[in-house]
Amino acid sequence: MTENELEEFRYDIAHALLSKMSKGSQFQYALDRMLQLISLYDEEELVAIAPSTVVKQKKPKDKPKRGKGF
Repeated sequence: MTENELEEFRYDIAHALLSKMSKGSQFQYALDRMLQLISLYDEEELVAIAPSTVVKQKKPKDKPKRGKGF
């Protein structure tokens, strides 16, 4: 089997296995894979690729440690 044939064979098997999964399982699998891929990015790269619909949360400022009293 040539490299191209092997790649096509892998694709066909992956497609067949995914088509047997429920829609929820497909989504969860895709989400897990996406998390695995973006785990390689640092914070700046994530901010750069984040869709505009995602709220970019900033780190909360340190709260004062002293009490305010009554």
